[in-house]
Amino acid sequence: MGSLSIISELVEKAKTVPDLSSELSGFNKSFQIKPSDASPFYVEIKDGSINLSEGEIQGASATVMGTDDVLSEIFSGKQDAVKAFMTGKLKVSGDIFSAQKLTSIMAKFRK
Repeated sequence: MGSLSIISELVEKAKTVPDLSSELSGFNKSFQIKPSDASPFYVEIKDGSINLSEGEIQGASATVMGTDDVLSEIFSGKQDAVKAFMTGKLKVSGDIFSAQKLTSIMAKFRK
């Protein structure tokens, strides 16, 4: 399963959580995900909602890059994002702290 499919499932699961909007309130960010071997997509968190779209977005808060396998392992919880970043498997440009927050938000919906 590719990174887009995994994050799509997580986003759909997140949308069913009743208190999601209060948890995400005030956190308005967009994240460009660019697998080196697959099509780009982005996650947008705005006004307490979370959405996933294919393609590219201008002015993303952070851009996350890596192979589709590495991104899949991170989004599925099989690989630690910080460790992947430190070993050069994952690259992040822009607001790295917001990208970490995205990882922690997605982790809540893997369970």
